[in-house]
Amino acid sequence: MIIHGKNSRKKLLEGINLVADTVKTTLGPQARTVILQASEPIVINDGVTIARHIHSEDKFVEMGIQLIQAVASQAQESAGDGTTTAAILAQEICNVGLDAINSGDNPVELKKQIDEGTLKVAAELQKMAKPVKSKTRIKKVATIAANNDPFLGGLIADVFDEIGPNGVITVDSANSMETTFSTIDGIELDRGYISHLMINDNESGKCILNNPLILMFTGEIKHFQNILPILEIASTNKRPLLILSDVFEGTALTNLLINVVQGNIECCVIKAPNFGDERVQELEDISSIIGGSVINTAIDSDLTTVKFEDLGHCSKVIINRNTTTIIGGENDPSDRIQLLESQLKDAVNDWDKDRIQNRLGKLAGGVAVIKVGGATEIEMRERGERLDDALNATKAAIQSGVVAGGGLALYNAREVLGDNKGEFLLFNALARPLEQIVENSGAVLEKKITEKIGFNAMDNSYVDIVKAGIIDPLMVTLSALQAATSIAGLVLTTEAMVIQPEENI
Repeated sequence: MIIHGKNSRKKLLEGINLVADTVKTTLGPQARTVILQASEPIVINDGVTIARHIHSEDKFVEMGIQLIQAVASQAQESAGDGTTTAAILAQEICNVGLDAINSGDNPVELKKQIDEGTLKVAAELQKMAKPVKSKTRIKKVATIAANNDPFLGGLIADVFDEIGPNGVITVDSANSMETTFSTIDGIELDRGYISHLMINDNESGKCILNNPLILMFTGEIKHFQNILPILEIASTNKRPLLILSDVFEGTALTNLLINVVQGNIECCVIKAPNFGDERVQELEDISSIIGGSVINTAIDSDLTTVKFEDLGHCSKVIINRNTTTIIGGENDPSDRIQLLESQLKDAVNDWDKDRIQNRLGKLAGGVAVIKVGGATEIEMRERGERLDDALNATKAAIQSGVVAGGGLALYNAREVLGDNKGEFLLFNALARPLEQIVENSGAVLEKKITEKIGFNAMDNSYVDIVKAGIIDPLMVTLSALQAATSIAGLVLTTEAMVIQPEENI
């Protein structure tokens, strides 16, 4: 079935509005919650999680829903927060833009103007950004991102103070009412699973291995029989297996995936970090935490001789699409840290210093594990979602700096826009997050907004936003803007929608 022109745009808007109208009530400190149907109800105010649960039986409307879900997911992947703001911006641009197109405006020219305006606003936001270094400012960012929960904000500030900006933080459930954190040895790698079929936690989209064995191999694995002895070791010891190798393909990959999907084995494969000699050194860094041996192809490429003692051990590994977090290694990496510190002193150029400093930061920072408590599992889940958003926002703030919060940065940055139709459309859309925060507070926006004065939704007052500690990470604000305008541009240039007949779906 195919629909064209206004009919296709109407269906797209129906899906977009369905999602955006549901999530926009979760914006700001006076945010409302949404209850999601699951095995037991989930009470939550996390925009991207809510968006993922919305669907329609109308396949054309479902396309609009999926597009706005993509906006939220793109913002989440880029900065870990800002999903609701992105959905609100996309909704406004799509509604006003499609009205203009239905009235005869050229969609391609309109999209071009919006794209040019987005670049101007992004540049202006970057000029506004201020660095985040003090614990006090980190606490403010975290508190706001956790829906103005001062306890969670203070906890996150304590965590970053403990492990530093390069440390790794994971969130887990507690067996009590209290939310606490502890630090243990661990490391994060910028490598994710090589196949989504290795995901074993569909809700989070991650592969989680408890008490795994870990193979560290510098070479290529292409034949399934080469890893059979290692799989047998893992099976005999009733342990999951994580494999780090340069290349993993051929029958090794296809047969492993068949066994994983059928539930015969619990295994995940990631690409070993870095290249050449650098790869060996980084694997040795990992080995200093988890034990075991690095199987180096320059010395011994025969995996059939690998023994149990050659495999690393840890309490948990969390693998997503882009990163792998190894938690709770059995070894003390202090000797390795001393070696790297010595190498850092002897480094002769900036490139070597940066490389060693990066490795040192990963090893020395360790892993902070936050245990989220609550009176019920529903409360624990809701608090955990807020904590996860706040952690992502705080990391983004430390990396890129902060801008005025409460929607004020976007509201002010729009002043650089021109007067063509696309940029005028964007100008109005950039006011919507601030307006929505006011609406969610049950107030009416007054003409008191200036470069510094914004709306404080905590007490419905107009204050100097930055002095009041109402700040947002630049990265979050930018990712929301860019995700929204990117998807909106695709929607505006859509002229037809195609679905398969119902019997073939």
